Amino acid sequence: MHSRAEWLQKRRQLAWERGRLLRDDLLTQFATTYGCSTTPPPAKIGDEIITDILGAELRFDPLPTNVFAQTEWVRGRPRVTINSRTADIRGVRDADGVQNVGKWHEVIHITDDLDTLRAGVSAALPGFEVSPRIVCYRSEGAKGSPEAAAREFWAEEAGRAAAVSFEALARTGAFRELCKAASTGSGPITGGFPLLYGAAEEIGVNTTALVKQLTLEGWIVVTKESGRNVVYVQPRLNELAGMG
Repeated sequence: MHSRAEWLQKRRQLAWERGRLLRDDLLTQFATTYGCSTTPPPAKIGDEIITDILGAELRFDPLPTNVFAQTEWVRGRPRVTINSRTADIRGVRDADGVQNVGKWHEVIHITDDLDTLRAGVSAALPGFEVSPRIVCYRSEGAKGSPEAAAREFWAEEAGRAAAVSFEALARTGAFRELCKAASTGSGPITGGFPLLYGAAEEIGVNTTALVKQLTLEGWIVVTKESGRNVVYVQPRLNELAGMG
């Protein structure tokens, strides 16, 4: 019998696979549409993926500061609204990066949860139609029903894996320097966090998302020593950068 932790990790891995396969398919469509041989980091082209490839509407409007974004079904197509007040959300340091990752979260809702949105339209009484929406809250406790919580967990994991592209990371100088440092010693990486900051900026994600994905997949370990956070890196991390 599997433990809760094992079940959760299996769900994460399935979500990561879903997010990456979907991202690769959408990037192929992007490359065909725009006629490019090398696509930009996926986190930097979320707008085009949502509007040009998926045909959804994208808006940046003020939402409550416990909400990152929402996806609705409006007049026969999805509408994604990104909170224009993201910088005001508690704990957010890199609003642009958070929004970029959030767009891929909403991409998962567009592709995986349209039936939920359409069902909301069908269930509305005549004269009382309200655009059904999936609201993506900041805190775990604000996600409502178990079904909604499961849907958000899936979109969170799949969307982050899609945005934190290892292929894009491999093209960044900061990440390659991190990999090189990891291959030459077994202790904490000198300047590890600045390198992670630089790599996150180059691929268009917030550092928290990058660190979380690398940590969950066992590539890095962040711990506190002498009152400060330090980064330990698996020596085989260079496999992700094609340096192995």
